[in-house]
Amino acid sequence: MKPVQYAIAAFAVVFASACGTDTSSGTGLKCDADSTFAQIQQQIFETRGCTESACHGDAAQGDLDLQPERAYASLVNVEASSGDYMRVFPGEQDFSLLYQKVAAKTDGFDLGPLGISGGSMPTGDGVLSDEDLALLRAWIRGGAPETGIVAGSEKYATCDLQGDIAPNKIQPIPPPAVDEGVQFYSGGWDVPAQQEGEVCFVTYYDYSDQIPLELQVPCGVEQGGPDRSCFAYNEVLLAQDPQSHHSIVEFYVPPDSRPEQWDPMDESWQNWTCLGGANAGVGCTPGSDECGERSQCATAPETTVACISYSNGPDELGTVFGLFGAAEVRHNLATAQEATFREDYPPNVFSLMPVKGFVVWDSHAFNLTESDTSVEQWMNLEFAGAEEAIYPRHQIFDADDLFGMGRIEAYSSAEACGSFTIPQYGRLLTLSTHTHRFGKEFNVWYPPNKACDNDEPGNECGRPAGDPDYQSFDYADPLYQRFAGDSIKTFDSPNPEDRTFSYCAFWDNGESNPSEVRRESLKPDAETCAFVDAIAPLAQAGGFEVFSCGCPPEERSCFGGPSQGMACNGDDSVCGEGGICDACPVGGGVTTEEEMFLLLGSYYVKTPSL
Repeated sequence: MKPVQYAIAAFAVVFASACGTDTSSGTGLKCDADSTFAQIQQQIFETRGCTESACHGDAAQGDLDLQPERAYASLVNVEASSGDYMRVFPGEQDFSLLYQKVAAKTDGFDLGPLGISGGSMPTGDGVLSDEDLALLRAWIRGGAPETGIVAGSEKYATCDLQGDIAPNKIQPIPPPAVDEGVQFYSGGWDVPAQQEGEVCFVTYYDYSDQIPLELQVPCGVEQGGPDRSCFAYNEVLLAQDPQSHHSIVEFYVPPDSRPEQWDPMDESWQNWTCLGGANAGVGCTPGSDECGERSQCATAPETTVACISYSNGPDELGTVFGLFGAAEVRHNLATAQEATFREDYPPNVFSLMPVKGFVVWDSHAFNLTESDTSVEQWMNLEFAGAEEAIYPRHQIFDADDLFGMGRIEAYSSAEACGSFTIPQYGRLLTLSTHTHRFGKEFNVWYPPNKACDNDEPGNECGRPAGDPDYQSFDYADPLYQRFAGDSIKTFDSPNPEDRTFSYCAFWDNGESNPSEVRRESLKPDAETCAFVDAIAPLAQAGGFEVFSCGCPPEERSCFGGPSQGMACNGDDSVCGEGGICDACPVGGGVTTEEEMFLLLGSYYVKTPSL
């Protein structure tokens, strides 16, 4: 499915005062909402006059009806007709036309560069407040549910929202038309209340009869060789439940020496079971539909990090190199740091995938609510014709200094830097970054820069002079820079410095705000912690210090009280009245309470014709 466009028709002058007028002073704001969406209905749509009959009430201007009984169905997952948007795309405000229209007026930006026609909203003199806009954003990022209270939305509501915070769930995204693309569904893995986890599992697919023969091409070496059939694609759209911290989706290709592993019934594949739905936990045949609605036949999920040591698949699938994006048998489809991931390739850029094979799902999520939930994912790939398959798309996953922040003591901060050199004739398509919750700022400087290496004495990486070209301040919503058309950045120089990006991240472990220091008592309740405890000694033997959940008594210092910051060795009495021995250092690890340092993105190489 390629979201097409939507524009709310320009309002007639006679209706201008009816649409966008703040009616709250005359009628009083209702305060009986039992969900975040109901609060949006009252606080925004009704208060701003959007439901007036001449606006998006009975008149349904622009075919948009915002009356309570019809608003949700009129908004969520409804194709738009202006720009490349949905009216509301669950999980991502940047793909939601409604949000872009109202944000343009509140924040004062131009819709033209976003490919959106028409004016901002609401029309007339009305404008959404910062709180209104934040409420709408929180609802969208929380999956845009029709019922339930989305975490964080209560901070921006003008009335008290009553009830428990609901786990974030999204509506399934529509699949592409059968002659335009394919959809992959993960099934749902369980995330109990108040827990965090990371799991790995594999699904099998066979689209050889669905994909038109004219769109099937010989595979490349990485996809299994020319004796196998592949399809080319040029658009990826991944949507997942918003409690996900990250999802890395790849396809698996057996080594040449193990051709039998292309068969999902080979003994190297174990424990095929239904994920989610009424048949959850029941054994199943891979590739079949016997699991039923909202379920998928998959190898049983296991707690791992980057699929390391995953036991329900071939040994080489579980290589430790997966942590660094360098597993030879796994090839990237999508790397999502939030509920959605979308990448539209420019003309003639493509990726290849076998028409039948295995999808590897590495999913990390946390559930901060009091209710058990699950994480589901849907991924759409749009076909590219053979004539469009000229330049392969390449991933940027620069993990050379993954744990480069080192050890950051309680109530202190640290900065780490690195560099990445794009190949000659590279064309930058996307750029993003990744840290965990102590990462407060991530900066990138475009070329020219000198390449650096933190393992090479005298060539360590440092912060460049000048202002950065990329700045991101929210680890949970990192900035994505997307380049298309004339904005695609080109790097043709033979000089590496002209193609080298420098990047730095800054972590704060309670130095500026002591209440945010890492704490033993707040460590996640996660099976992942036990997994990390088991592999940490092996990692340290290999030269990597991996922090596990929490910290031992000898590393703790006082939190609160007159002796805050003093070493306390697990003894609360050292900390004095109001203090506890609870503060911890932070360093490289895998849960959101430890840290990572990654540059992410994509590019292609346009070698000059000879």
